[in-house]
Amino acid sequence: MPTFQIYGVTFHWRDDKWYATYDRRNIEIEEAVSVFEDPYRMTDIDNRFDYDEMRMITVGLSNKSRLLTVAWVEIDEQNIKIITAFKAGHNQTEGYYAYRQI
Repeated sequence: MPTFQIYGVTFHWRDDKWYATYDRRNIEIEEAVSVFEDPYRMTDIDNRFDYDEMRMITVGLSNKSRLLTVAWVEIDEQNIKIITAFKAGHNQTEGYYAYRQI
């Protein structure tokens, strides 16, 4: 399982999931992880489906100035497993910019 580290937190992901994410959505892991550096990022529980784990979603501006949604699971305080990333939807975009009050 590959890793990427920022601010003492290690991000993990499955290669097969990220090849698919890159192929379908043109989002690289470094860009997905960069949303965690956005001071205006918004994080909430991912309750879109009934998962067998506590999944979170973070919406934030990436290092390529794209508003992305990243689904992830906290393994522990210093390790996060990235599940997927995609361009933020209409509601997420409105919520993000309302939160930023832009």
